[in-house]
Amino acid sequence: MTSGENMAANTLERASEQFDLRAIIGTLVQERWLIIGVTSLVFFSSALYAFLTAPIYETDVLIQVERKKGAMPGLDELSAMFGEGDAATEAEIEVIRSRFVLGAAVEQLGLDIEVKPNRFPIVGKTVARQYTGETPASPWLGMSSYAWGGERILVQRLDVPVALESEPLTLKAGENGSYQVYTPDKQLVIEGEAGRAAVGGGGASAVRIFVAQLVARPGTEFTLVRRPRLEVVSWLQRQVAVNEKGKKTGIIQLRLEGQDPERIARILNTISTIYVRQNVERRSEEAQKTLAFLDEKLPVLKGELDASETRLNNYRSKMGSVDLSLETQKLLTKTSEVEQQLTMLALKQNELAAKFTASHPVLLTLAQQRRTLEAQLAGLNAQIRKMPDDVQESIQIERDVKVSNDLYLMLLNKAQELRVVKAGTVGNVRTLDEAPRPHKPIKPQKPLVMAIALVLGAFLGIFMVIVKRALFKGVEDPDELESAVGLPTFASIPHSEMQSKQSLASSRTGTQMRPLAVADSNDLAVEAIRSLRTAMHFGLMEARNNIVAITGPSPSIGKSFVSVNLAYSLAEGGKRTLLIDADMRKGHLHDYFGLTRKHNGLSDLISGAAELAEVIRQSTHENLFVLPCGTIPPNPAELLLSQRFEKVLEETASRFDIVVIDSPPILAVSDASIVGRLAATNFVVLRHGVHHLREIGLTVKRLRQNGITPQGFIFNDVPLRSEKYGQYGYHYQYRY
Repeated sequence: MTSGENMAANTLERASEQFDLRAIIGTLVQERWLIIGVTSLVFFSSALYAFLTAPIYETDVLIQVERKKGAMPGLDELSAMFGEGDAATEAEIEVIRSRFVLGAAVEQLGLDIEVKPNRFPIVGKTVARQYTGETPASPWLGMSSYAWGGERILVQRLDVPVALESEPLTLKAGENGSYQVYTPDKQLVIEGEAGRAAVGGGGASAVRIFVAQLVARPGTEFTLVRRPRLEVVSWLQRQVAVNEKGKKTGIIQLRLEGQDPERIARILNTISTIYVRQNVERRSEEAQKTLAFLDEKLPVLKGELDASETRLNNYRSKMGSVDLSLETQKLLTKTSEVEQQLTMLALKQNELAAKFTASHPVLLTLAQQRRTLEAQLAGLNAQIRKMPDDVQESIQIERDVKVSNDLYLMLLNKAQELRVVKAGTVGNVRTLDEAPRPHKPIKPQKPLVMAIALVLGAFLGIFMVIVKRALFKGVEDPDELESAVGLPTFASIPHSEMQSKQSLASSRTGTQMRPLAVADSNDLAVEAIRSLRTAMHFGLMEARNNIVAITGPSPSIGKSFVSVNLAYSLAEGGKRTLLIDADMRKGHLHDYFGLTRKHNGLSDLISGAAELAEVIRQSTHENLFVLPCGTIPPNPAELLLSQRFEKVLEETASRFDIVVIDSPPILAVSDASIVGRLAATNFVVLRHGVHHLREIGLTVKRLRQNGITPQGFIFNDVPLRSEKYGQYGYHYQYRY
């Protein structure tokens, strides 16, 4: 191996050059159809999703929680001191979410009974949503078991045995509101009609149902499911969002989403009503407990008051009036106030002891206040004991009367207040805003979904282009190719829109595809092929024969396109040219000249079924002749290896100025190696961005192993504004 070949082999192992900004932009422009295709696919998929997905509605309820006032004066201040107001809101949220409240809503609304009409898969729900008629819609394509819109059913009772809970029952509508109910295994259990209760089976396995309303075509089927109550309550706990609106506002918001706007509004309003009602009942119960406590204490205080007044009257009858000094009267008043406070404090402790443990901060504070008042009372009593005996006795008697009278009157008033409260109890919560029936869905937001899909589709398309280029980076720069392999690039043929249109039209309509040099002689690709013709002119001067073989690594790279237009260009240059289609497996040069496989060609000539004069046909140009591939032989490689093929090439080379052979792909079959050994000039066609350096290196290696020295490469289908050429590069000058 020569030093140049060693250099080429080493270069094949190098990584491809990195993209710069211009290269990235050029790549995106080149792969624009992939990006557009991916974007369109994502966009239309999202549009289909937005159209088929059932709309989701949302509604909400606002509930105000007022700070709960204690039954005794001063209790609410103590609760606020220790943050009981904030805790109350959190507690009310948990009450709303409790099984006590939500379970009552489930029972009241019958949410544990699930009734759904059977819709046609995928599009059935969408079709039903679009229907606005008063009567049930007619079935599509005779599929009468499906509901197509306008059906109405109301099942108010469905009792099933435990074995059938959560199991789907089928209700089939009949004539005039009649129906039949089937078990999951298609066994008939009930026959009934709307407006009447029906029972099927007997004993513990009986199924009871009451269908209040049924409007449907005969044959329409519905699915009935009786869910366990606890399962439905758990589902409702997950669906209903309960939170405080704002911080420390006492405003609780309940939100619910669903496909049926009337149903979700009804569910929230029912939950709100049940919660407010239970709050009122709870407040009434608390008032009753406090009233019972006061009713128990009032007779005791009344007895103490009567005894104190009797004692005071007896004392005055015996001793007469005792004049007390102003200081003594103040001491008496102060002592009475302290004893009254101690009594009220004891009542507060008794009330709070039913709600909190002994270690609760509120009870600990009350205990501390009580100890302080007891110490103050002990000090006042010590002052009284220093006075004369008659004064002490008078003070004690009058103090008992005053304290008993004040306490009795205060508690009597409180009892009257509680009786009024109990008669017309108002809870500390109220509904501010009921749940309205929503009219506009919150999702899917079709414009937003499509806009996001458009952006995501574009990003996905760009990402796929980047991944594609990262995983398989075909050679795009002729300079890179020449430095890597050590062979020159004779021509870079730009992409031709005219050729693409011709190929598309031929595949669709079966019309003949003309050579591009005939269809548009001014096309840039034709100009590039003329440059190749000029370069070949000098190369053929030193060649051992006038045979030119065109091959490539793989199919679908434009090898036949180059061969046809090169032959036509040579003919235009005054060379008497013969174009041979040596691809006897999938050759299609005959399509350019109005011929078919049925016409005799190269395979028939080599096999001896036809003579040379019979298979060579003149094209529309006087200097261009064509030898098609002929009928498909069973052994194309053996035919090419025969002496007769070599003699055919020798004879044609002597009759024509140039013989151009369109050979099969070198990496696909061995036919190209056989043809290449007989040709003095061999060109390898490469398609822009398709072949990796390793594939190209393997192609050159395969040719050299078979004793063929390729003259160079023909770079085909180069984008007019490839990132490797730029806006002001080679092709721009040609276009100018």
